[in-house]
Amino acid sequence: MSFEIIVLVNCIVMIGTLIQGIIGYGIGMFCAPLLFMINPEYVPAPMVLLSTVLTVSMLLRDKSDLKVDQVSWTMLGGFFGVVIAGIILNQVSLQQFQIVFGLLILLAVIISIIGYTPKINKLNTCIAGYLSGFMGTLTAVGGPPVALLYQRVKAAQLKANLSAFFLFLNVIIVTTLIWIDKLTLNSLVLVAVAIPGLFIGFYLSGLVARFINPQQLRIFILIFSTLSGFASIIKAFI
Repeated sequence: MSFEIIVLVNCIVMIGTLIQGIIGYGIGMFCAPLLFMINPEYVPAPMVLLSTVLTVSMLLRDKSDLKVDQVSWTMLGGFFGVVIAGIILNQVSLQQFQIVFGLLILLAVIISIIGYTPKINKLNTCIAGYLSGFMGTLTAVGGPPVALLYQRVKAAQLKANLSAFFLFLNVIIVTTLIWIDKLTLNSLVLVAVAIPGLFIGFYLSGLVARFINPQQLRIFILIFSTLSGFASIIKAFI
């Protein structure tokens, strides 16, 4: 990996981390499509590991706003979503994965712009968790289903709930990736390369959050992710 690529990867991860640090999710939707185009091996394993480091940092920062009773059922659904996705991931080729990746990115965008606010109950949290676990395992983009569920709660609670859920989910995903032999030594090298960008982005998110409009940032993520989803599908046929 050249020095220029290392700098580019860190800039991408820094921006994605900054976004998630402000609105509670977004590192996957922003970083995964770009890193996938630079090196397909960045998705899903290294991207999930980077997300895990970030969620630990965010949970430590926002733990006082965590609502455990809401998150527990989301975790249950997420577990089953990860297991099903792990089985699928172990069976597809690179071309098939590029198509699935692109389609799920577009699905994530659609979920994010629906505007429907589901009631926070055991069934809905379990369904949101399942979809998030399924999509997160295949694409490292698991935020939209649970972000949709918690979209009306206060920002601090949203970030704390999402961080707790993503941490649980990522542990299960990493375990699944190890089980199906999709997490290698090279995955750890790719993570190590991008760690500086992650910590810089997390630090900056604490400084600039009050100056940035989260809604405008969310719109930017959706537009960018839509283009990236189509790009991944087109790339599969080139």
